[in-house]
Amino acid sequence: MAQIHREIAADSTFDVAIVGGGPGGSAAAAALAQRGHSVVLLERSSFPRFHIGESQLPWINGVLKEIGAAEAVATAGFVRKWGASFAGDDGESERYADFACAVEVPQPQTYQVPRDRFDQLLLEHAAASGAVVRHGCQAEDAEFDAEGVTVRYCSGDGDKHVARVGAIIDASGRQGFLARRFGKRQHDPLLRNIALHRQFEGVPRLDGRRAGDIRMVLRPDGGWFWFIPISESVMSVGVVMPRDVYQALAAPTPDETLDAVVHATPGAAKLLTRATAITPARFEADYSYLHSCHAGDRFVLVGDAGAFLDPIFSTGVLLAMQSGIEAAEVVSAGLREGDLSLRRFRAFERRVVRRYQHFRRFAVGFYDPAFRDLFLNPSSRFGIYEAVLSVLGGNWRPSLATRIRLRLFFGLVALQRVVPLVPRRGLKSS
Repeated sequence: MAQIHREIAADSTFDVAIVGGGPGGSAAAAALAQRGHSVVLLERSSFPRFHIGESQLPWINGVLKEIGAAEAVATAGFVRKWGASFAGDDGESERYADFACAVEVPQPQTYQVPRDRFDQLLLEHAAASGAVVRHGCQAEDAEFDAEGVTVRYCSGDGDKHVARVGAIIDASGRQGFLARRFGKRQHDPLLRNIALHRQFEGVPRLDGRRAGDIRMVLRPDGGWFWFIPISESVMSVGVVMPRDVYQALAAPTPDETLDAVVHATPGAAKLLTRATAITPARFEADYSYLHSCHAGDRFVLVGDAGAFLDPIFSTGVLLAMQSGIEAAEVVSAGLREGDLSLRRFRAFERRVVRRYQHFRRFAVGFYDPAFRDLFLNPSSRFGIYEAVLSVLGGNWRPSLATRIRLRLFFGLVALQRVVPLVPRRGLKSS
């Protein structure tokens, strides 16, 4: 595998600068370089580095194939994932969602990944595709003019550098290098949740094909635990809670708070009885948001810089990489035709927002007790469950038939709030 290029020139010129070397930035860099453009990617961290978001969706297979990284990921030894299981807070009555049953999912098997290894693999793939990757470089400023963009950045040794580019892609994640300068980050009022997570060893797994699947334990207050096997021995464990629930249970440290929530959730406590924590607990908040703009003259936002959705259905990496490839397509076309104006990027912006809203409907829905009632008591009648499972597999472009089934599902959810079509699980409304 190609080594990441670390040599830093004093002054340089490229077609495109990308700020951020996560999956979205790497996908954009690879796609642009493969189209023959000169690309510099500035990453402030030294890889490998920790990142949350280990569980992937089946539709990511097509994204990886599009940038030529599918084989590298398939042979990297990542845990294979075929589905997800959902259990009540007592750990009983587990329901299994098998992606092989979903419609419009070409390849149901996907991966659970340690993000340090996965992200480095994608960044190295971008370098092998022809992008110049500069580690330990912090983007400090971008000056726009009629002819291009002047990007100023600082390397790890404190030296200042300047790159002249035609366009810039902000893939800097929550840092929002350009996002915080243009527009406003709009936090989702229905998804103001708190997350705590850490890694463990010694957590039991399911047998056979399901050994690599994500397991979820649902709390009656609307919260939920994830258990994600990211290697043969390590399990990522986290809990997502409504803000008021967190405030009621909060202890002096994240470790103590996570322990308290585990002990208050019998199904989670049972899985962690003989487990050993190998990392400290980490705290996350205000992570569901949509930016007010995703593009402007000579720039576009990619991945978490523009939007991030609650982790309930593991859409983060998929959405980031899809937007990275699409950003590369529109910027490449703009470079060829000499038009890098906002007008050129409007369709890209609409597509990013439309995809976010598509998945948001399901993320918000899962915190609705009626949604959970129906999802956890699936019926194969009319193919409704298979249609829902398709979206949870990453399908953001469902066929007309699937869209009709999804509308019917949400109609049944509305009816379940009034008349119990299936047994109610006693979950509180968040």
